[in-house]
Order: sequence, then C-alpha cells, then structure tokens
Amino acid sequence: MDAVSSVASIIAVIQLTGSIVKLCGGYIRAVKDAREEILDLQRAITGLQGTIQNLQKFLQSNNGKVLPTSSRLVTNITDCLSDLQALKARLDAGNGKRLMRKVGLRALKWPLKRTEVEVVVKNLERYKTAFLLSLQVDQTSLVADMVRNTDHIDQHIVLGKLEGAMEAGFESFSDQDEVQCLPGTRTELLLKVMEWAISPSQKSIFWLKGMAGTGKSTISRTVARSLKDTNHLGASFFFKRGEGDRGNAKKFFPTLTRQLMLWSSELRFGVQKALDDDPDIASKSLREQFEKLLLQPLLSLNQPGPQPQITVMVIDALDECEHDQDTQNIIRLLPLLQKAKSLCLRIFLTSRPELPISLGFSEIGDDEYQDLALHEIPEKVTERDIHLFLLDRFAKIRHDRNISQDWPGDDVMQELKFKMGTQIAPCRASEGLSQIYCDEFEQQQLLQEFQAIVSVIILLAVPLSINALSPFIRIGADQISNRLDSFRSVLSIPDDRDQPVRILHLSFRDFLVQSRTKFLVDEPKKHKDIANFCLETMQSHLQKDICNLADPGALRADINPLHIRQYLPPELQYSCRYWIHHVKNSRALYCQIEEVRLFLQKHFLHWIEAMSLLGLISEVVSMLDLLRTVIPDDDDSVLAEFLHDAKRFALKNRRIADEAPLQIYCAGLVFAPQTAMIRREFETELPSWICQFPQVNETWGAELQTLEGHSISVNSVAFSPDNRLLASGSDNCTVQLWDAATGDLQQTLEGHSGWVNSVAFSPDGRLLAAGLFDDSTVRLWDLATGDLQQTLQCHSGSVLSVAFSPDGRLLVSGSDDCTVCLWDPTTGDLQQTLRGHSGSVNSVALSPDGQLLASGSSDRTVRLWDSATGALQETLRTEMSATELKFSLDGSTLSTNLGLLRIQRQFGNPILDTSNMNPEISIQGDWIALNGKQVLWLPPEARPSCSVIKSKTVAFGHPSGRISVIGFRIHSGLSLSWNIFNILRASGF
Repeated sequence: MDAVSSVASIIAVIQLTGSIVKLCGGYIRAVKDAREEILDLQRAITGLQGTIQNLQKFLQSNNGKVLPTSSRLVTNITDCLSDLQALKARLDAGNGKRLMRKVGLRALKWPLKRTEVEVVVKNLERYKTAFLLSLQVDQTSLVADMVRNTDHIDQHIVLGKLEGAMEAGFESFSDQDEVQCLPGTRTELLLKVMEWAISPSQKSIFWLKGMAGTGKSTISRTVARSLKDTNHLGASFFFKRGEGDRGNAKKFFPTLTRQLMLWSSELRFGVQKALDDDPDIASKSLREQFEKLLLQPLLSLNQPGPQPQITVMVIDALDECEHDQDTQNIIRLLPLLQKAKSLCLRIFLTSRPELPISLGFSEIGDDEYQDLALHEIPEKVTERDIHLFLLDRFAKIRHDRNISQDWPGDDVMQELKFKMGTQIAPCRASEGLSQIYCDEFEQQQLLQEFQAIVSVIILLAVPLSINALSPFIRIGADQISNRLDSFRSVLSIPDDRDQPVRILHLSFRDFLVQSRTKFLVDEPKKHKDIANFCLETMQSHLQKDICNLADPGALRADINPLHIRQYLPPELQYSCRYWIHHVKNSRALYCQIEEVRLFLQKHFLHWIEAMSLLGLISEVVSMLDLLRTVIPDDDDSVLAEFLHDAKRFALKNRRIADEAPLQIYCAGLVFAPQTAMIRREFETELPSWICQFPQVNETWGAELQTLEGHSISVNSVAFSPDNRLLASGSDNCTVQLWDAATGDLQQTLEGHSGWVNSVAFSPDGRLLAAGLFDDSTVRLWDLATGDLQQTLQCHSGSVLSVAFSPDGRLLVSGSDDCTVCLWDPTTGDLQQTLRGHSGSVNSVALSPDGQLLASGSSDRTVRLWDSATGALQETLRTEMSATELKFSLDGSTLSTNLGLLRIQRQFGNPILDTSNMNPEISIQGDWIALNGKQVLWLPPEARPSCSVIKSKTVAFGHPSGRISVIGFRIHSGLSLSWNIFNILRASGF
C-alpha cells in the first residue's frame, strides 16, 4: 500500500470512529446499566480518532509526501479498519434503528459484555500507540534528512566563502581535452607510484621530476585518474604559468581545502571557524593559509581507527608557480600535514628539477620524500613507450584521413623515433624545435595572421576566449576563429567561443620569444600593443557607477556576480587587472607614459571602482608601485605626483572600497585633503546631495596608514631586510607580520608565554627573533612555516632588545638583568655573556662587519664590545638612556635616539666621537627631528611606545595596539627654514 492508499484507509478509519462515537452517545442516553463501559469505549474511540487525524495531516503534508510509509503502519491501519467495522456492526446490527422507531430509546440493549469492552479498549489503545510510534519514527526520519540536508547546505555555504582556483583541479573544464598516458605506456612508473600511494608505510611525498617535454603532466593526470577510481584522490592542483590563479600560489591552499571538504565533510567545521575568526584568511600569507585553513581543521577531525584511509593530493608542475620563495614555502609546509592523524595524507608532486625546488626538498630531508627522475628512466623502456605512442597516433590519422594501412612506413617510423629521442611530448628543446614550429608558418598569410592574433595570445597574462579577444584586439570573432584554425597543432581552441584559447605547451611561447627566425615576437613592442588595447578598452567602458547600482551604500557582498559580469565583460576585467603589467613590460617610452597620465586623470576613480567590484582592490597599491617603477627616479612629472597622490588615496580608502565600492566617490573624495590631486581632478564627482562639506586637512598628513590588529600595547616594530614586511610585537603575547606596502596582515605568530618586548629579522628574512618580558627567553621563528625553531634561555630578567649580525651567524639579546648574551641562532647555543652595565640593556646592535657590538643602557652609557672576544672597547656616558642603536652601512657612525655617534679607529680600537649627533631622521623625546632639527611635535595621542626607522620611513607602535607608519621625502640641500609641508611628504616604502 502506497502513501495515497494509506491516506484513503485513514480517512475511512476517521469516518468509522465518528460513527461509533455517535452510536455510543445514543447508548449512553438509553442504557443505564452499562454507562461506564460505554463511556470507556467512547473515550478510547475519541482518543484514537485524534491520533489518526494527526497522522492524516502529516501524510498529506509536503513532508509526509516525501516519506515512505512503513509496512507495519500499513498493517496497523488495515487491522484497525477491520476491527472498527466489526465493532460498528455489533453496535448497529441493522435492526436497532427500526426498534428505536417502534418502541423508543428505552428498548435499546447494550450488545457488549464488560470483558468484551475491556478487550476492545485495549486493542484501540494498542492501535493508538502504534500510530503515535509510526508518526514519531517518520518525523525522526524527516529530521535526520533535514539534518543531512542542513549539513549539505552548511558545506556549500562554507565552500561559497572560500574562493579557490576553479580550473586548477583534476578534470577541470579547461583541461578536459588534455590527454592521459596511452594504455601500455609508462606501466612500470605508474605501478611504482600506485604502490607508493596505497602502501601504509611509504614516505609522505613522491616527487616526480623531469625536464621539459618528458610528460610529467600527462603522468599526473593518469595518476589522478587511478587514484579517483580507487577512491584515494583527496585533492589536486595543476599549476600552469600564465593562467591567472593557476600560475601562482595565492589560492593554492584554499583550493586544496575546498576539495578536501568534499572528501571529508567534517572538515567544514574547522574551516568555518577559520573563516569566522578571520574572513580575509584566504588572502593572508601561505603559512597562515596553510595553518588556519588546512592543518588546524585536519587536526580537529575525530581520530579514526588504527588504519586511517590513505588520501593522496596531486600537485602538478610546481615549477610553473610564480615566485621561487612560494614554491620553497609550499615544499616546507607540506610535510607538516603528517601531524594530522585523522587521514593518512600523501602528496604526489611533479616539477622540473629547478634549483629553488631542489633546495626546498634538500631542506625537508630525505625522510620526508622519495623522488624519481623521468629523464633517468632506461632508454629501452622509453623507446617502447614512444613506439606505442606513434602507432596509436598514426592509426588515428589513417582512420580520420582514410589513408592506407601501410602509411607512413617502417622507415619513417624509425626516423621519427630517432628524432624524438627519449621525450614523448612534442616539445623537445633541441635543434629540431625550430623546424617543428616553423612548419606551421609556411604560408605568408599565416605569418600575417600570427602577427595579428597569436603573438597577443602568447603574451597575455591569463588566457582569453575568442569572444573576449574580438573586442579586445578589434577583430571579428568569426575572423579570429577562422584564422586560429591554422594553429590547432600548437593552440588549444575550444569549440565554445566563451572558453579560453590556450597554448598547448609553454615551449611554443619560449620558441617564439627566443626565435632567430622571421617569427620572432618582439616582446616589448607587442606588450605595448596589448597595453594600448587595455587602455582603449577601459576608456570606452569605465564610468562612475558602471553597474548602475544607484546606491552609494551598496555592499559588494550583496551584488550578484552575474550582474557585475554583465557590465564588466571578460575583456574589460582583463584590462583593469593587467594593463600595468603590459605597460611595465613594454619598456614604456614618453609617448606611452603620457597616454597613461591622461587615462588616470580621467578614469582613476572609475578604475578603482571596477577593481573594487571585482574584489581586487588589494592589488591596486602594488600595481601603482609597479607603475611608478616605469617612471625615472629623478622625474618630477605630473604623472609621478599623481601616482604619489593616488597611492595615498588607495591606502586610505581600500577597506571601505572593498566593502562598498561607490564610497570612493563619497567618503573617499569628501575626506580627501583640499589640495589632493585626486580631489581636484574628480571634483565634479563629489556627491551633489551634500550641501556643506566637512573641514579637512590641507594636504596629506605624514602618516601613510594605520595598522590595527593588536588588542593592547605594541612594544616593538621592525622592517624585514627587503622592506616587504613589518613585524610588530605586543603585550597580547603575539607577533604580527604585515605587508608593508598594503597594510594587510600576513601572519600571526602565537605561542609566546608573555609580552613581546623586541623583534628582529635575520638578514635573509627567514627567521624572526622575539624577546619576551615574562619568561626572560628569546624565541626564534621560521617565517616560512610559522614553526618555533628555538627557545633561548639564559637571562634572569626581561629581554628588552634583540639583533642579528649582518651575516646571520650571531644573535644578540639585551636584558634588564644588565647583561648582553650572544647566541648561535642555528644551534641555540649560548656563545658568551657580557657584563658591565649597571642598568637595563635597552638596545643592542652589531656593526656591518660583525666585529663591534654596541649596547645602550638605562645606566646612561653606550658601550662598544669586541663581539669575538667579549672585551669592552669603549664606554660613552650620555645625558639620557640610549634606547635605539643602529650602525651605518660603512660602520663609521652609530645612530641613536640621542643623535649620531662617530666611530673613529685608532690603533685598531674604536673611539666614539659625539661632535655630530644629528642623524637625518631621529626621535628626540616627543619630537621627530630631521638632521638634528626638531620639526614635528607628537601630541600625546600620537606618541609611540616603540619605533623603528628604515630609510625615510618611521613605524610607530602605540599603547592602544595601533601601528602607524610615517614616510618622509627629504631633498638634498634642504633648508630647515622651509615650510614643514615641503619637507613632510609621505611616500611609499
């Protein structure tokens, strides 16, 4: 009986209960002797009626329609219906009505004995209980389904918040035509990889390395297919240079996390927590992404049995990832996944054996990985595979072209095998490469088509579709499609014109830009052409409120991405994101620089709006910095001034622009300084609905940006050697690392047991030392992995200052126990302890040659020590405590918060000369001094708890937890009598 039949039977039961209740009512009025039995029966019937009505409502609802009725429920309904029919027949035998009409109600006789009533009531209660139980079971099943559906919805919500590189995974749409290993080829290699993958005692990483053209990616796809078929593929990432997010590591870990969430749904809880704690986690440093999005969620999973399931991640072409440092960091981080015991994680990784990758593997040690070099596979094995490959390809050609079976002949086969050598992929970087590709350009017409279209395709930062290329290069889509048909042997050209056109192999691009033939692509010239395409595309499309939002407070998160795509088509998106890339690579001349100036003066805010709508506002500052490098350093042109102003505007407004893009015309312009070039150029864009504008500063202030993240006082700040990072140590027991250009928080180092008093980078930028207040230790962190490397213990008081030697072989710490300790940062061994100060050692520094160590103390002395022997060389008494020390590059001067100390060497010993105590920039009490002249007074709310000076930039840490950065532009021959605003011009790092 189906659900519909069940409902029909229930209706019949309800009708019967109604009739029986009515009959009982008649008997109650007419029969006195059995009144109690009749009432008991009536109450039982009424109770059953209420339950059965509830069951009817549930089965007729939307929820009931999707639930199957159990066989027990069907049986109970049938039996109940039969019993009720029999009961009604007993109560209304057919002659009762005639008898009542003939002699009246008093002639009725109750037909049931007491024992029979008891049996009927008991049966009715049994049916009622059964129906209630069925109702409860079905509802429980519904709730379980709802929970499962909710889990599914929750998972999709988390996936929606975590943006990955959608085309980077195995079987992505863009790679659908990529081939896998031909059956019968690579058999020994594939068997070895699969044995590694599924055996429980293997190393965690399998590194397959090979030169260009040895078929690494083909093998990766085949391995991924085998792993998927055996339910062992957890995640994959196929790098591809020049294809946006697939060409760099920005979305590497978010992509792996998304895929692993589909593998293990419980992972979403840890990922959701990471996103709740930091919604911008996916834009942080690789280490931060790895730890928060991948490692910690994996560690939080429930522990399985003794044999967790083997899960393999496939990472292909790591050498095609931009930035060598990122590739090395990925290699360092991946072994840490072995900490997660909930899954037995393995990584299959392929790349060329390039130096950065080889160095990365050498660092993690042989215990973590096994490797295999494709180019070292025995030649006989490779020759066999090549023979099978050629047989297969020629068979397809004969079939497609209806060619005789004896084509191409044994002689041709042998010659091709000889020319291909040991490389299966058609990209052999040898003397034959030129001939391979030159055959595609035999006709002059093809050469012209190549110059018009193909040279653009190979230099694009990311691939574009035919439909996007058409308006971009001003050639019809049909014409492009027809011309590209001649290049199908070197380009992947989808039938769908909205899908990107791709190079089949990077060697084709390498050949064209390095060729000595007539097909050479003049990169600078072609980049100039593409840059012009970008500028023209933006000039013809960009405008205020390009998406017609008509709401200055519209939040980007509420805008449908399809709506954005409608007004910002792919060619415009590409132009906005990559135009500066092409200007940079075109080696721009004066005429192009002038075109850039005119574009920015008309469309800068429109471009910022578009980048905000696309979620790319975080890239604007670095793009402006890149554009500034195109202009000569000594150029004081209008464009240089505009870029300076544009960067200040972007830094100040990037957060609100990311949230509500149209606010750049409102808050951005309204609160911009009166004389700011952006405000002047776009004055007509000021909101017309504001009748009185607020008072604002005349010019941009010296403060470049304010970094907010620490909850309480910041005690120490330091710039990395390459000026890319700013580290801050705080009383909240953390060290935070910031992008010095954009102000984005990159990484947080947690685990300190007390306040962090001092921070310092190693000269190579790989280590960070933190001196602690409470436990008197120095902690060394590996910035690539975020791991604590060493905890150095010796001091009996708080560590107030730390510094590395220029060669990184020595670490110095000063403490309020009046001592200076010298450490080996590699081993953590204490080298020596210097004693002599009678007060806290507030600052330490080492000379460029590492021979001299300077220490400043609250005992109002600065002391110079021989760093090798520990011997005291010189002592200078000062009027105040020296809290900041730094040697000049030539070691001839020592910069302090009190001024410059000149170091003179007589007979090998240093002597401090205080005749010139005026560094270019210094902090003197509540003042900032330039060349010894106090020029900027710091009001109480701006006074720092710590500071660091790097070049012409000062970073302040404040008791509130804020970090402010002030930049100065100081021209040679500066007169201090000049107006201060001519001196204090904030600039980039």
